[in-house]
Amino acid sequence: MSNTYSISIETGGYRQLDLFAERCGEGNAVVTVADGNGVAIAAHTMPIAERRHHFSIAVPQKSTVTVAASGLVVRFGYLSECDDLLDNGVRYVNLNPSDTDWPAQPTLEQIYNRFGRSGAHFEPFARWMNDPNGLCQFQGRYHLFFQLNPYGFGWDNMHWGHAVSRDLVHWTHLPVFLEPQPELHTDERIVGGAFSGSAVTVDEHDNPVAGNEASAIRLYLTRHLETRGDESSVTEYQTTCLCEDGVHVRVESPVALRANDDFGYDFRDPKVECGMGGEALDPDRAYMVTATNLPVSEFGADAADSAVPGISTQNTGGWFTYSPQGKPGVDQPNNATVPAMTLFSAKKPLKRNVTWRYEGPVLADFGHQIARTYECPDLFQVDGVTVAVGALMHYRDKQGRFQQVRWYAGDLVNTDNGPKLDVKASDWCDFGTGYYATQSFADDNGRRIVFGWFTDFPAMRVEQPCLANGMMSLPRELHVRDGRLYSKPVDEVYRELLGERLAVHGDGDDMVVTAPGNAYYANVHLADDADAIMVLAKGANPQDGRPTELLLQRTDGVTRLVAKGTAVEDVDFDSGITDVRQVEVFFDRNVVEVFLNGGQAAGSMLFQGADGDGELRIASSGKIDAVDARALNGIWR
Repeated sequence: MSNTYSISIETGGYRQLDLFAERCGEGNAVVTVADGNGVAIAAHTMPIAERRHHFSIAVPQKSTVTVAASGLVVRFGYLSECDDLLDNGVRYVNLNPSDTDWPAQPTLEQIYNRFGRSGAHFEPFARWMNDPNGLCQFQGRYHLFFQLNPYGFGWDNMHWGHAVSRDLVHWTHLPVFLEPQPELHTDERIVGGAFSGSAVTVDEHDNPVAGNEASAIRLYLTRHLETRGDESSVTEYQTTCLCEDGVHVRVESPVALRANDDFGYDFRDPKVECGMGGEALDPDRAYMVTATNLPVSEFGADAADSAVPGISTQNTGGWFTYSPQGKPGVDQPNNATVPAMTLFSAKKPLKRNVTWRYEGPVLADFGHQIARTYECPDLFQVDGVTVAVGALMHYRDKQGRFQQVRWYAGDLVNTDNGPKLDVKASDWCDFGTGYYATQSFADDNGRRIVFGWFTDFPAMRVEQPCLANGMMSLPRELHVRDGRLYSKPVDEVYRELLGERLAVHGDGDDMVVTAPGNAYYANVHLADDADAIMVLAKGANPQDGRPTELLLQRTDGVTRLVAKGTAVEDVDFDSGITDVRQVEVFFDRNVVEVFLNGGQAAGSMLFQGADGDGELRIASSGKIDAVDARALNGIWR
């Protein structure tokens, strides 16, 4: 296709065509729609000052229409606005010149059943996706909002995508929910948009209630603006908006600015909780935690060595770096600041104009003080324990893992300077790589459920037609047991994804399972601490074609992932636990999630398996009590 082209589509029950287009050249950029007889229905011209534009075009239902584009390229499109949109979802329309393998209206099977796509993990139709946002259960459906760039394969000005599910496994795509600030479509020098945030379900008076009693979703997010390459130009502030029908957004209003000049330029990703308890909190108030960095001087002179509430000192011996492969000493940290989670509170009900009061930092991590900041902070209570979670930006631990997500478990205590988390234990949420930007929520059954986004630190993604760049983890349920945060897939994952039982051939010296479509689940029970090795998948490095191999191996009692032939083959993915007796593996074409001892430790990463069928091989010098292997069902139907 050139930048002047046309396609014909069937509108079915839909009433609107949404197109996200980029200007080509200096002339007019126009989209026209004609009926089956060639009679013009609509003609829309991109505003002359804009380089990108979202066209929303009314179309007749149950008709064949021809869509013509001139002076622009449509990067992302769909039919929307139909009866029962929450059930039917949008219908993807392909007008992107690069995606020639797809017809004008590809089916879900055509979109997702191809090499380079996962089958059981949520991905967008196309383009770039990152952080999960606005997780909640509302009127019988789970809502997953997410960071989306509908214009390209890489990160750019942020929109919010949206999908819903009744079982946390099968998803229905909905219209793009939020868009960047208008000036970002006119000035290439400015970058930003609708950054990450969270959700609270509320009644008609804006009181927080369970999702099945709610009349609306109140969302909180960060708006970001900066001049490219000029960090001092960053502006970040928190906003709120309301969604009453589960699809469309009402007016957005600012709710929180940087509390003082000590806040870093990073001030983002608001996570709001309404049901936490304890003497340190007021039950009549909601609490919002945000990510930032604060001056070290704001804390005591001995903060790095203290164990006072609000301070974490456990150190993982790493270094500051901007890159997943960055070496020690190359990039220099800001030693005058420390990553911090800052706490705000507001009196219920949560009207859009309610005042959010700054309560002070609830947690500062002096053990990882050289990290730039937190991203996607979380603060919640589960099993009677208060847990904080945050991603440490621009940090590699001593084993080489980049930008890991860390949990901190303890008690919220009241101090003269506001509520503080008295940390009793801390560790990584995932011992693999790329499990990032996590967000949790409580569903109507009281389960604490978390999603993460898989970023591509192993360098498995290469831009190709008909692929997306971004994937969510399986939904995991969280618990605190013996002072440690456990995570494993929710029950629905086992019920919906586990398919037919696969034959296991051989004995403990060499057991082999053939996995149709290179997607499988395996549950392996080990009787002892003997050395063992599992070859989870093989493939070829998408960057250079080198043979690759993904292993889970135990040597001298240490269980770790190994990704041979990849950009992370030299990283030590040590699980951090001993006495591993159960190993669960979810391998889904190009991603693995491993859960040890019922969720005591979890490890995951992107890894492109071979096209076609796959193979799991298990060998142990000790005894294997049992191996249960299943095909992994796909989620798109």
